[in-house]
Amino acid sequence: MARIFIWQAIVRQRLYFYTASFFMICHAPLHSFAAPVDRSAWPLHSVAAPTFAAAGAFTGIPATAAGKDSVLPVRLTFNLSSGNNQVNAELTDIESEYGFTMDNRKAFSRLRKLTRLHIPVWSSRLRSRLFNDLAGVSAKLKWYAIAMKCYYSGQHGLDLPDPACGRQAEDDLPDSTFPATGLSASLPVTARPSPPAIARPSPPVDIGDILASFNDGKTASSYALLVEVKQPIPGKRKSFTHINNVGHMFITLIKYNSDNSFVSRSFGFYPQKSSLLAATPLHPSSPSVVKDDSGHDWDEIAGKFISPRRFNKIIAALQSYDHQVYHLNRNNCTDFGLTMARIGGINIMNAVGRWPLGKGNNPGNAGQSMLEQKLANTDEEFSDPLFASTNVR
Repeated sequence: MARIFIWQAIVRQRLYFYTASFFMICHAPLHSFAAPVDRSAWPLHSVAAPTFAAAGAFTGIPATAAGKDSVLPVRLTFNLSSGNNQVNAELTDIESEYGFTMDNRKAFSRLRKLTRLHIPVWSSRLRSRLFNDLAGVSAKLKWYAIAMKCYYSGQHGLDLPDPACGRQAEDDLPDSTFPATGLSASLPVTARPSPPAIARPSPPVDIGDILASFNDGKTASSYALLVEVKQPIPGKRKSFTHINNVGHMFITLIKYNSDNSFVSRSFGFYPQKSSLLAATPLHPSSPSVVKDDSGHDWDEIAGKFISPRRFNKIIAALQSYDHQVYHLNRNNCTDFGLTMARIGGINIMNAVGRWPLGKGNNPGNAGQSMLEQKLANTDEEFSDPLFASTNVR
């Protein structure tokens, strides 16, 4: 019996030894039994290259052991770039969704949220992409003042978050650098744009009313001009379609004030038809009227910032149009728009087309030239590329 007890004790002791050895092997850090990990070979921005912060999740390394393995440099580099990765992924998702839904309001809301992210280091390309997206969507919503400020931010790489775009009623935001007079301006807080959900008729407006709105007694910080075109057939170089669909061309003039407010007026030149045949190929002349086009749809748009001198010249040209005779071949809405565009430094080429018994500048050809990028910035003082967008799919 004594031998049996002695044998059992020996077996029990060896069993304890092997069991303890097995658990020591299973719970030892991985790098104790493998070649050292060469982290220098990992791409810094690659999600496939594991950081030790998540090592326990997919490599079998215990989190406690991973946290002691000189992970700080690797984690620091990854975290600095993760903000840009997050924005890039979100931007891609927003752009992809917009391609299917064309929901401008939803896209604006999602883009606006990205401007609030607190990221230490922004990629200049990513920042430009975000602001350009905001500019395009704002223009489609007819928020022209916001669109131009966002476009300026995208071109000049202002630091994020930038109060110039994506924010509409926050008076505690810091100012941002702005062109023209060198004064600072953030998104207007005294005027909140409310674009129409659908196009609305353009009511007549007195030129004196337009001029008075810009004479608001406030110090201007910057000025901008946009030219909008609605083609008879979007994406086609056609002067007209059906009986009376000839399209339309109009402009938007913006004055940004140093107190963070703005004045934005959209208007165009129309015939004031006194008879059925007025402003037609059979009777091309007619009295004229200027109308408020803030609710008018467009297919193509182009814009830029302008100097006070060019702004004043546009105002003077607008005054000269008061009570001018409208003429289908020589002085129509497109002639008006092209004249204002030229004064502002925007040259749109190949705008002439033909129709029965006549020819002249027209929205179909002007819009198609804009769509085909046959336009140029002739302003040496504000030589940035023109802001341009289209609703033609």
